[in-house]
Amino acid sequence: MKTALDAILNHLIRVLRVPIRLFQQDRLIQYWGHPPHSDKLIDNRELINQLLLDSSKDFPYLKYLSAQKVIAVISGKNIKYLIGPVTINDSSEKTPVFAQTDDSTYSTEFLFEELNLLQNAIHGSDLQNSDIFINNHLSENKIRNNDAQIARYSSDNQENEFVHNPYDQEVRELRSVTEGNLSALKESIHESYEGSFATLGPTKLRSLKNLAIVDLVLLARAAIKGGIDYEQSFTINDQYIRSVEQANNVQDVIALSLQAKIQYTELVHNINYPVEKTKTNLIIKRCKKYIQTHLHNKIHLEKLAKYCNVSEQYLSKIFHDTQQTTVNEYIQREKIEASKRDLIYTDLPINTIALNFAYASTSHYGSVFKRIIGMTPLKYRNTFGKV
Repeated sequence: MKTALDAILNHLIRVLRVPIRLFQQDRLIQYWGHPPHSDKLIDNRELINQLLLDSSKDFPYLKYLSAQKVIAVISGKNIKYLIGPVTINDSSEKTPVFAQTDDSTYSTEFLFEELNLLQNAIHGSDLQNSDIFINNHLSENKIRNNDAQIARYSSDNQENEFVHNPYDQEVRELRSVTEGNLSALKESIHESYEGSFATLGPTKLRSLKNLAIVDLVLLARAAIKGGIDYEQSFTINDQYIRSVEQANNVQDVIALSLQAKIQYTELVHNINYPVEKTKTNLIIKRCKKYIQTHLHNKIHLEKLAKYCNVSEQYLSKIFHDTQQTTVNEYIQREKIEASKRDLIYTDLPINTIALNFAYASTSHYGSVFKRIIGMTPLKYRNTFGKV
């Protein structure tokens, strides 16, 4: 009876189209599926022994024969599975991440997914592609060397009194992008401060390109936070990075970095403060100002629209769209709210109050008041009056 492990091995044979060899201790006991017509690897005993010795039960072990040829070893409880060599190719931009590029060439991510399928089935684990990258490409020696370089770099900085450019300046710059504030961005760019940019490459140009790329990634995220669609933001970011990589001099890299900051900031500003929206806000603000200063007069839509320099139809539409009420209803509510103060703090007769707010009659004022407040003007005065 076939097991789940058998099914996975059959799947790997069909998909990867390379030999899968089963070793017990250091002895080949089986080829899974049909044996290959020839197997040059099996004759290289020194390499086989090294592969079996270096392999680990914790993760798929990789041995690169070249930049594009890799052998994988997955260790079970008693069996070790030696897979490959597999040809990988990540150079084509058109190659999907999880895809076979031709009859026997695969992307690295796709290969790692297939290897983890077998690894996780054998050990009941949940390894991800990142685990293979870390365990195979970051040796203890590389980590120690990196730590030593950090210590040396820190010591050199102290000795040379090197100080990085201030963090708060970077924060202000990115905040300007997020807020779409172009004037604040320019102030931040033109700031004078102590500190220098770090050296991130073997040449001044390469170092500046690396700094620009880091800056571009931060800008893209700041713009997304400010409201730009993330796909649009990263598409812009990708193009700027390509342009930076193609730049032949320091001046072009600096110019591209500055232009990216300005473009992102303008995009955020235009999303949050579009011209039409700003224009509409000004019209509504002007309309409300007129109403507030003419509550004791009869307010006609025609005169109100003329004051706002727009047509009656346009004013009615944008007012309703932005305030979720009609112009007339807003006028009535403002009149009633203002008249409540007279009911509370004066002893003016109700008919006088109605007349003061330009109502045609006391009964009309009373009906509007009750509809909005929920009680008559007299009951409101008796309940809340202070005089």
